[in-house]
Amino acid sequence: MTFGELLTSVFDITLLVTTLRVSASIIIAGMGELITERSGVLNIGIEGVMLIGACFGALGAYYTGSPWIGLLVAMILGALMGLIHSYISVTLRAEHAISGLALFMLANGLTGFILQVLFSHGGNSPQVKTLPNIHLDFLEGIPVLDMIFNNMPVLVVFALLLPFAVQFLFYKTPWGNWLRATGDNPKAVAAIGKDPIKIRYIATITGSVLAAIGGAYLSISQISLFLENMVAGRGFIALAAVIFGRTKPWPVFFACLFFGFMDALQMTLQIVVPSSAIPNEVFMSLPYVLTVLVLAGVMMKQSGPTDIAQPYIKESR
Repeated sequence: MTFGELLTSVFDITLLVTTLRVSASIIIAGMGELITERSGVLNIGIEGVMLIGACFGALGAYYTGSPWIGLLVAMILGALMGLIHSYISVTLRAEHAISGLALFMLANGLTGFILQVLFSHGGNSPQVKTLPNIHLDFLEGIPVLDMIFNNMPVLVVFALLLPFAVQFLFYKTPWGNWLRATGDNPKAVAAIGKDPIKIRYIATITGSVLAAIGGAYLSISQISLFLENMVAGRGFIALAAVIFGRTKPWPVFFACLFFGFMDALQMTLQIVVPSSAIPNEVFMSLPYVLTVLVLAGVMMKQSGPTDIAQPYIKESR
């Protein structure tokens, strides 16, 4: 195969479709982490929240027969994880990183234990029903648009619309202004009569709900079962995308797309390039190597809210 043929085989419309579908979980979780961080709370346990969402989304769909109820269960468990993190980091004023790491370790052990208890074996759950795809009749017959946007999973559509909603929330609503101000100067927010602690609770719980939806997408939309550790670092990639995007909605969205593109690219390269020429493990490592490079390069520079991960102590009157 010549170099030109290789490029033609790799960079086609299928790669774009795969990028959108692979990016969905990262985008949803990334937007959730963005909301959380703009309030001044850091949640590095987003990987664990996604894992809980994937696990309980599949379990809810399995026991009720409805993927929508599974999604609801995932959201409730995500909210609970956000509440726990809020209590530890905001109310108890513990280190945000340690709290997030504890959540990740809890989720990692709990999901494997649940599989063992419920199904007498680890590894994966039984197959479940998945969320529907959206079919638009008016796109039929349009060569490119039909292939890209028709029969798209409903949560992929949600992921593509989410940056518009977050952008509007941040810059067009009073609550968005209070949220951003809380991340920079919570005392100033308290001075105008708003409660920074309440705002941080709401933002953290909201962010965790979105992260759980991103995890549930993997188990009840992308595939039809839960696999142990199936999130496979996507939570950390979403965290890197928020840092890379400087905690702004559209830059974070495009950073998530970029990481998703790298993931889709490595999957395509594994198919196109013979493993005898380049081992598949080289391609599989691309998204994670990129994540490490981004975290190493960008975190050396100041970005995001100035008061992030700092405890807020309410002043006595």
